[in-house]
Amino acid sequence: MELERYIIGVAMFNWQNVEVFNVPYKFVICDNFLKDYDDNLFPNQEWCNKNLITRENAVTKAISAINSLEKLDGNKRSLLENILSQDFHNKVCKILNVSLVNESVAVRKTVGDYRIAREAMYVTNLKTDKDILDVHYDSEVTIWTGLLYFSDSNYGGSFNIHTEDKTIFKKIPIKKNRLILTLNSSNSWHSVSSWHDNNPRKSIYITSEFKNFGRDKDRKPIEAKEVWF
Repeated sequence: MELERYIIGVAMFNWQNVEVFNVPYKFVICDNFLKDYDDNLFPNQEWCNKNLITRENAVTKAISAINSLEKLDGNKRSLLENILSQDFHNKVCKILNVSLVNESVAVRKTVGDYRIAREAMYVTNLKTDKDILDVHYDSEVTIWTGLLYFSDSNYGGSFNIHTEDKTIFKKIPIKKNRLILTLNSSNSWHSVSSWHDNNPRKSIYITSEFKNFGRDKDRKPIEAKEVWF
């Protein structure tokens, strides 16, 4: 999918509050990320009920960008288009010190010649007493991931950074308009704790990943080794 000329531009993002951590791996916290934050930038419950698909863990619902963009208009569409843009990918790569600036990007599952597949999913998490995501690191094809929150953590649901032995290094509370970025590697262990509010936890899941990659005899993506520092 070729992105339309985006309306608001990257000036909608506030990169002044970026806090970069290098231990136990590189991750970033950026508060007040949207200059003109509005709860309505996240679709209402009726839209979510109609369009979001339940994931494997039964408490998470999501919709991919290639399916959501055509159903959105106005500032909601502009926000996703800006997040999916080349400029956004370049900015995050510079912050995370990843040498993939200006590599060609497009929305994931788009047909065409590009190297980096971009994704921006609307995600909701339902009330649960179990961890939403256990300790894990992302697929080797993933370069970096981000979460932009539209909920506060009054009811739990922290994003947890773990050390290599999987103990918790830092609990990052869920907070409206907070962006969390992580550089993926074989020791980028993280988890998402349980959510106790009757209202769904809302976020936009953001990622850049390699579009084309081979697999070696162990079925690991070959090209992804480039970003495992």
